[in-house]
Amino acid sequence: MTPEQQRLLIEINEDFEEHHAVVNRNLRIKRMPTGPGFRLRDLDKYAVFLDSTPAEQAEFMKSVHPDELEFYEQLLMSRIGFEIAEEKSGSITEDRVARNPDRYRWDKE
Repeated sequence: MTPEQQRLLIEINEDFEEHHAVVNRNLRIKRMPTGPGFRLRDLDKYAVFLDSTPAEQAEFMKSVHPDELEFYEQLLMSRIGFEIAEEKSGSITEDRVARNPDRYRWDKE
């Protein structure tokens, strides 16, 4: 491998890692599961699924192809892992307040 090829390979890997980190942050997950069910083109679909209510998620899971069921279960677990880590960090962000308005109300009686 030439030095130029090696440099390009390193650059591609760095770009991929950055893209992966952005996807994880945007979906608020610890890591993106891979395997049957994962499609890069479905990132918006994953966001809608993760941001839906538990009842909506359960209903969606009934319609998922059996080969994809484990992927969606892992996706939910990754969101839970992210939320646990966020909770432990103790930081209160605008996004966190928006997702839990009753928890962070200052005018509680």
